[in-house]
Amino acid sequence: MTTAHVRVELVPIFTDNYVFILINEDRKSCVVVDPGSAPEVTSYLRKHQLSLSGVLLTHHHNDHIGGVQELLQDFPAPVFAPLKNKNQIPYAQQYVQDKDRVKLEDFSFEVIELPGHTLGHVAFWQEQKKWLFSGDVLFGLGCGRLFEGTYEQAYNSLQKIKSFPNDSLIFCTHEYTEQNMLFCQMLSANDNAPLTGDDEDLELYANELHNKRSLSLPSVPLKLGIEKKVNPFLLANSIEQFTYLRELRNKQ
Repeated sequence: MTTAHVRVELVPIFTDNYVFILINEDRKSCVVVDPGSAPEVTSYLRKHQLSLSGVLLTHHHNDHIGGVQELLQDFPAPVFAPLKNKNQIPYAQQYVQDKDRVKLEDFSFEVIELPGHTLGHVAFWQEQKKWLFSGDVLFGLGCGRLFEGTYEQAYNSLQKIKSFPNDSLIFCTHEYTEQNMLFCQMLSANDNAPLTGDDEDLELYANELHNKRSLSLPSVPLKLGIEKKVNPFLLANSIEQFTYLRELRNKQ
């Protein structure tokens, strides 16, 4: 990436989804990630007079891809989708898999396969900025439900994310952090829970989260270094612990 004049805008859709718009200020162009709905994105691009360089899709769920074809009617651009979702996303121009590289003007992304939530789920890693667009794999203080993959796959996907630098920013696609905070506080009060995070770290997180949400600010992007300290699904040190936590969370 050759320019420093880039930023990420979050466009809310539905009740708790975000569409990410990566903007190159110099070119007045952008890349859109997971446009589950088109009108909000189209409106943003027109208002800010942006051209569309490409669309990145992390997985095939409709709240991530439902707006793609409508968006392309007004802003034709190549679509990059997981190879394993070729049947569910037949209109993509390029299908990607682990370690592929996507280049769109000044943006360059490495593709990371992260199965669990779905079997074909991928993330897009922008190394220079340390941005990870991770779809529904990791959330603030939580992780995605398992619709297709196994506990082992989901655990291993989280281990991949844990290997990224602490100052990485995680752009997850749902505003679930407040709900997940309640789960973490329940775990913290349970002496038998496999949660080894520090209560003081969780309290600091809770205070910052309250301040953000009271001002209607998103909790996304997540700071990976902080999530490693307090997110129980990242603290789990075995597949068995992860499975216990995920099954417990499913009941909440």
